[in-house]
Amino acid sequence: MFLRAVTVLVLALAATLAVAQDLDLVNATLVDGTGAGPRPGVTVSVRGGRIAAISARAPESRPGVRQIDLKGRYLIPGLIDAHAHIESPAAALRALESGVTTARVLGDNYLQAIYTRDLVKQGRVPGPEMLVSPGHIRPKPGMAFFMVYPEFADAIDGELRGPDRIGAATRALMAKGADVIKVGASERAGLAHTDPRRPELSEDEMRAAVAEAGKEGLHVAAHAHAREGVANAVRAGVRSIEHGTWVDDETIADMKRRGTFFVPTLAAMSPLADPRGDSADDMTLRLRTQSMMGPLRAAVGKAHAMGVPIVASTDGSYAEDDIGRMRVAHDIALMREFCGLTPLESITAATLNGARVMGIESRTGTIRVGLEADLVAYDGNPLEDATMLFEPRLIVSDGRVAVEGLGL
Repeated sequence: MFLRAVTVLVLALAATLAVAQDLDLVNATLVDGTGAGPRPGVTVSVRGGRIAAISARAPESRPGVRQIDLKGRYLIPGLIDAHAHIESPAAALRALESGVTTARVLGDNYLQAIYTRDLVKQGRVPGPEMLVSPGHIRPKPGMAFFMVYPEFADAIDGELRGPDRIGAATRALMAKGADVIKVGASERAGLAHTDPRRPELSEDEMRAAVAEAGKEGLHVAAHAHAREGVANAVRAGVRSIEHGTWVDDETIADMKRRGTFFVPTLAAMSPLADPRGDSADDMTLRLRTQSMMGPLRAAVGKAHAMGVPIVASTDGSYAEDDIGRMRVAHDIALMREFCGLTPLESITAATLNGARVMGIESRTGTIRVGLEADLVAYDGNPLEDATMLFEPRLIVSDGRVAVEGLGL
């Protein structure tokens, strides 16, 4: 839990009050997100919201430049949650407080994520930068989808099918301001009445989505648990596989050849994310989660060993009742414990690889001169102990100090 009592900046205030500051973060132990080892005694200078310099000595105090002595604390790029479901300003704030400065929001009910994204972008509320898919294209997309896209309402009692219709649905999402497109390659695991082993959209249908999104320079992410569904999505040319529980070795090799990213959402498939409650649905999902953890962890280990880029995420909503359950820190810890990633590789999965899957690595995801100042500092060494990542001591997002712990 975060020490709000020692937070200097009151995040609940309108974000318009928080402007980018010129900062010198001195005496940092830098882990820059590129895979390079830690560098002690580093100063990171922030000017106009961007990283202006990285040096081995502390500059002299200058008027208008705030100097913060990190006293050897570890400084890493802002965390990137590459698969989240943030749909409100309150949830966006919780994500930011956890150290997430960028999030890819895959799926959206009633355009809530789109509106939250825009409020953050306008500086009206605090939160991470959000790249959003304003819906989830699948054969049975649900009533929330049809309420936003009534032109497809003839599929309410049937299915949204065929390359032409999926292409049209992709254009409809882009017309609502999509940053990314999400398609369903297999049924969901999080509903008791669905079967995640059953494929959904065909290869040709997903290829139509990829083609339409590509016209606007957008990527497609595929929700896929089923072996056949993952294979179809990869052949269709999607940017990333979300979940990928039963992916086989042949498709993993195809992902490597094509440069497909793997976003396994390990945190959502761990006991930390098991449903709470006593209903029959809760028990069904609890048992299903237990059966899926092993295959997923094994798949991530194989993919990592073959050189497929692994990306950290939560599949979480950051809702009020979600506190302490799914955080990027959970995903990082599971990658290290069960999937063979080194501590440095796990940090890269939550920083540079997250930026790469979104196509924004030229401006965030690492600590390099010229990039946006998205930075998080911790008291202890997150390479030795992943639990350090649960409580950031300093969070800088786009050059704005968002969270500052006592004593900095």
